[in-house]
Amino acid sequence: MKKLLPLCLAALAITSLKAETKVMRIYFGDGTSQTITIENVQKIAFEDQGEIITDRMVDMGLSVKWASYNVGASVPEGYGNFYAYGEIEPKDEYRYENYVWRYPDYNDWDCDEWEKYFKLGATITGTQYDVAHMKWGDKWRMPTRAEWNELIDNCSFTWTGINGVTGILATSQITGNSIFFPAAGNMVDEKHTHDQLGCFLWTATEYEQSDISQECRNYRANLDATNHAANGYDYPEVGFNVRAVYGDVPAPEKPQYKVPDDSQMVDLGLSVKWAPFNIGTDSDTRTGEFICWGELLPKQYTHSYNYKFYDAYNDTYEDIADQISDTEYDCAKYLWGNGWRLPTKEEFEELVTRCTWTVSSSGYTVTGPNGNSMFLPACGFMTYKGAPRSSYESGYYMCGDADTRVRPNGEKMLSNCVALKFTRTGYTLNAPVVDYFSKAGGIQVRPVHE
Repeated sequence: MKKLLPLCLAALAITSLKAETKVMRIYFGDGTSQTITIENVQKIAFEDQGEIITDRMVDMGLSVKWASYNVGASVPEGYGNFYAYGEIEPKDEYRYENYVWRYPDYNDWDCDEWEKYFKLGATITGTQYDVAHMKWGDKWRMPTRAEWNELIDNCSFTWTGINGVTGILATSQITGNSIFFPAAGNMVDEKHTHDQLGCFLWTATEYEQSDISQECRNYRANLDATNHAANGYDYPEVGFNVRAVYGDVPAPEKPQYKVPDDSQMVDLGLSVKWAPFNIGTDSDTRTGEFICWGELLPKQYTHSYNYKFYDAYNDTYEDIADQISDTEYDCAKYLWGNGWRLPTKEEFEELVTRCTWTVSSSGYTVTGPNGNSMFLPACGFMTYKGAPRSSYESGYYMCGDADTRVRPNGEKMLSNCVALKFTRTGYTLNAPVVDYFSKAGGIQVRPVHE
């Protein structure tokens, strides 16, 4: 089937090299172009060519390539689908009551406002919650707020139309290539609002907030005749368009923590030496970072829905390994390096059985067979409500071993890992035990060294 090429198609530009010679310049998605003298062109048409797919990737000269049309569309002027934040299917109504990632047990008398939702993480780009990645695969994904700002800062914008569809044409100031955003408006409840008035597109970035108890919001891009910004944020259940980008998921910045030197290692007379303090602090009495098993970096809150190795659609955990000490999944190795790693189950058991544990109101002093000692503070564990805020917490410390127990049906208990625990009854800390804890919960890390 053939389709005549619209004269207003943004991919084609007619210009003049000399006053008497007009040419047509065709811009391709990879950033290259081809110039053809108009007098040699008799007809312009698109034709189906078997398995060949029209390239939807446009080089805007930025850190990622941009798609030429919305997810769910097939042409630049197509609206595509509307999606609630973190959902991968469109629907007829966009309400809190039918939002996939709402907290079903929310109630006004027992919950804070922000607890209405299962918050999905600081960014969802490239994850199971990213509709662009889930639908288009490969390195296609939702743009982060930073990538949206990069586009906005490096483009000129023209409020125009294509094939009768109003929208905005973003033209790169670097390559001269353009992409068109149709003014599709948005969906709130069952209402389609702002149609032909503005472009509303999700970023993959959660609204930044210092207090985890603030309401759940996510950043969006807003493009219209006068505004071009990605500073606004909205409820996750409303329906916006999604424009995909192509490229590697941005690597998060690696924090710089105090790392003990050789003279600070604690030799308790055991098989390994212990760190004098937890990762994320420089004192043995202070709380360090809360990190989830198998992940490398801390987060503002932790639960299964923002755990890297949890499949929310099938309620299953990825079996990455039975033991992660000194592997690519070892946060101690990644953050401290220089021979530091997570302790094994055997090393925690050695610590419990061969050392003397002296309790205080805030933790345990652990004295080794040789008389040397270290302190393990009771810091609690992180949940979807963020870091614990009570003055009296239990102690939880990460181990490199996974829970390898097997259920009666033969399945492994993939949701737990081994952990050192000393729980609290009232103001009194109980004796330390090597037990189990949720992989998706953030706990303290006290590394060991050979």
